[in-house]
Amino acid sequence: MYSAPITRLHPTAFILLVDRSGSMAERIVFGGVEMAKSRAVTLVAGSFIDELLYRARREDGTRDYYDIAVLGYSGEGVRSLVSAEGEFVRPSRLAAAGPLRSENVVRERLLPSGRSVVAVTRQSVWFDELASGVTPMCGALGEALALAGRWCRRNSTSYPPTVINITDGEPSDGDDDRVRDLARRIRATSTADGETILMNIHLARASGVEAPVLFPASLSELPDHRYARLLWDASSEMPVGYAETIRAMKGGGEAGAFRAVGWGSHIGEVAAMMNIGSVNSVML
Repeated sequence: MYSAPITRLHPTAFILLVDRSGSMAERIVFGGVEMAKSRAVTLVAGSFIDELLYRARREDGTRDYYDIAVLGYSGEGVRSLVSAEGEFVRPSRLAAAGPLRSENVVRERLLPSGRSVVAVTRQSVWFDELASGVTPMCGALGEALALAGRWCRRNSTSYPPTVINITDGEPSDGDDDRVRDLARRIRATSTADGETILMNIHLARASGVEAPVLFPASLSELPDHRYARLLWDASSEMPVGYAETIRAMKGGGEAGAFRAVGWGSHIGEVAAMMNIGSVNSVML
């Protein structure tokens, strides 16, 4: 299980869910620079898309190893951020269209000597940032369920989809039981190679002092908080093939299954979790 090669005939899929509710206007520090959470997540999502396109690049062009969907959810509802049709987009189409724009992004980097330097890099922006209104997370999970279900039926022997939900708050359109039910149904969509992987990454508050918890191996690693327990229940158990990479990220830890959840994650750790979630079988 979770070992199917990724090819153009047998691609995999990524569904990215991005919280764009009003609370995402809160200021945080990313790369040594203060900015709104909404901008930080937009930049991280852009880097994630760029990384997928980079991995798909070959001498003969950009190969369609993936189907990619990005859904934003806010007071304006749930909508696709990279496809007017609201469905998946192939890498070749994204590469041909290019990002919405590129921007200069300032980053502060700490050198081994302890001295910090400021660098300016170009960053792809694939969709505009937004922080507006309520948090229709259940609506977004419902859309992800529909996308994953249709994709699995069309690609029954491929490596299964990965759904990554990035949020800083609780849903405004459903209770805990609704979230658990939708998450269970998403995870139940499957190909012959395994069930859909659902990752839930909770963003830290700007004033948060709790240490983040990434890929916990047991519920006891999470704080005694109702919503933390809910995200544990709503998240997949990571396939064993990811365990070594996750242990390296965590700096060691017990062997065993890791849960695909991040709690109180800083934006750099969100990027790291997303990258681990996209480490799959060899692309041919």
